[in-house]
Amino acid sequence: MRQPTISLRRRILYVLAAFLLIFLSLIFRVGWIQLVQGAELRQEAQQFRTREIQIQPKRGTVMDREGRDLAVSVDVDSLFAVPTEIQDVQQTARALADVLEHQEEELFDRLSRSASFVWIARKLNPETAQQVRELDLRGLHFTRESQRVYPKGSLASHVLGFAGIDSQGLEGLERSYDEILTGEPGKIVMEFDAEGREIPQAVYRHVPSRQGKHIYLTIDEVIQYIAERELSHAIQETGAKGGSILVMDPSNGDVLALAARPDYDPNQWAEFPPQLWRNPAISNTEHPGSVFKPVIAAAALETGRVTPETTFYDPGYVQVPGATIHNWDREGLGSTDFATGFIKSANVIFVKTGLRLGLDEFYLYLERFGLDSTTGIALPGEAHAIIPEKDSAREVDLAVMSFGQTLSITAIQMTTALAALVNGGMLLQPRLVREIEDAETGQVTENRTTVLHQVVSEDTSSTLRQLMVNTVEDGTGSRAQIPGYTAGGKTGTAQKTVDGVVSRDRHVASFAGFAPADEPAVVCLISLDEPQEHYYGGLVAAPVFRQVMKETLRHLGIAPDDPESLQDSPPDVTQEIEQYDPVAVPQVKGMPLDEAGEILQEGGFEYSVVGDGAEVLHQFPSSGVKMRPGATVMLYTEEEKEYLEGEAVDVPDVRGMSLRRAAERLNDIGLRIQVSGSGVVVEQNPQPGTEVQRGDIVHLSLESPGS
Repeated sequence: MRQPTISLRRRILYVLAAFLLIFLSLIFRVGWIQLVQGAELRQEAQQFRTREIQIQPKRGTVMDREGRDLAVSVDVDSLFAVPTEIQDVQQTARALADVLEHQEEELFDRLSRSASFVWIARKLNPETAQQVRELDLRGLHFTRESQRVYPKGSLASHVLGFAGIDSQGLEGLERSYDEILTGEPGKIVMEFDAEGREIPQAVYRHVPSRQGKHIYLTIDEVIQYIAERELSHAIQETGAKGGSILVMDPSNGDVLALAARPDYDPNQWAEFPPQLWRNPAISNTEHPGSVFKPVIAAAALETGRVTPETTFYDPGYVQVPGATIHNWDREGLGSTDFATGFIKSANVIFVKTGLRLGLDEFYLYLERFGLDSTTGIALPGEAHAIIPEKDSAREVDLAVMSFGQTLSITAIQMTTALAALVNGGMLLQPRLVREIEDAETGQVTENRTTVLHQVVSEDTSSTLRQLMVNTVEDGTGSRAQIPGYTAGGKTGTAQKTVDGVVSRDRHVASFAGFAPADEPAVVCLISLDEPQEHYYGGLVAAPVFRQVMKETLRHLGIAPDDPESLQDSPPDVTQEIEQYDPVAVPQVKGMPLDEAGEILQEGGFEYSVVGDGAEVLHQFPSSGVKMRPGATVMLYTEEEKEYLEGEAVDVPDVRGMSLRRAAERLNDIGLRIQVSGSGVVVEQNPQPGTEVQRGDIVHLSLESPGS
């Protein structure tokens, strides 16, 4: 037998060495994968075979002070797809398009994505969800989500605000208390095989969601209804553009009602122009006019600059450097005292009183009454007062501010100051949320009244109350007298500033008052924006105060001063509310303006016209949307921007904008919106510059800055 040659043995050794090297490399690689990369790869494998479905928590309920539901959450079906499970994407998209009334191309795009989870339709109504189930299409699945519902329709819409498609608070109290109402999301992690099929009974992990907390408001549903009803009647009778009513308990700062017009239905908030989401009592500043005079009176009484008996001479006008100021009726009182000047609302008396105070004390009491800062009420978008800087203020500024012009404040600031004026002089922070209840444990956390400081003494408050009572009984507020109760108050008529110029023909009529006189239980501020023909507060706002307070005091069980004067029994407002069901808005688009107005009024709706045309080119909300009678429908005429559906427009770029600003921008060209997330717009679909039709929907994705 021939012995292997040296070269052959060498080749064998080389081969063995190579195999050994490969084997060691494989061992090293396996060890590296197992020991070093093992955890990471196991996680990737787990993610590949599992899919995570988030369980949205049920949003907490918002109730009035008596536990009556104002905002609730209900479970609804949402449709999602697992694209890897779909066998025929085109056929699936075509079948869904017919049921969901979506564009087939858009659905095809979603179903073709290389993703393990794609939303198809969120929060479907039961009929549509059942139709999708009957299609029995592979790759489509349902999950239960929570949808926000406002059972009272537009009632208290400016207080409640609304929540978006992801149950995130976007406006009003829903936004300011979003973190408390939202709760904690849960999730289900499910296992799938290599072909993307769900493994039966192979739930990997289930983390239950935690329901959001319930909130009890200080709002009383009955008083809120009374305020909204009377505000609607007043606007209809006076032709005002809008208005607000604030009702507050002066002993603790509880806001019992906050009504504003025009309003909207938070159930269908996207159908309404973003301008209507704005809460005018919180976000708008106006010249207060003569309802501000009690603040000046209180400061002057507290500092001893005047007493009710202090004598003034009133010729009907007063000259200050740069202006001649007249009384509202151009009449003079002659030689008179401060009390009479208050009752008659004489501008001359208050100019002279303000000049006696001087700038230092005037601005000091603005600060003490909280008029130089926001009140801190639990609603977003509270505006700051507009007041001239003290260092640059002139004598004429002080004179004009003394009767409520030049400076601009919000209705909530004026109401809070009014409460301090009559409750013994204590400034309280307005309270909107009374209690917060943990939905799972039942633990209740009280939101206590915040006492800020003493503004004026009890003696000054008592004197001022009497002056305001005299104003109602013998002065400009006589139309505010309440049967059975002694009330006090002050009328107000302020000229509006339009484009930086004080208008001669646009006014805000107001009335601020309280009752009963000795121990005020309720204060109320009425404000009507641009009433037509008659615009004095004593004529148009005081009667509204009378009706609101009459029913409110009797609802609260406040004993009357004169029971024998009450001849009628209190109305059953609760039953009236239950019968006040939402009804569908009629179709008035394309009609002559007069005819459209008649149809809306016959249906129980108010309407507001934008533009000077004679034909309705567009309406908000559109026909079929259900609203409570008395709600306002916006009618756009030919003189306004063209809002014709079907006309082609380019989608603007709204990325980086807030929801309200983006909505207003899109609304300006007749596009509707659908929102997910909260914060600022980070994505939009269609993309900027895309040509779409007016009336189409633009999907906006929002994220909080820094998230």
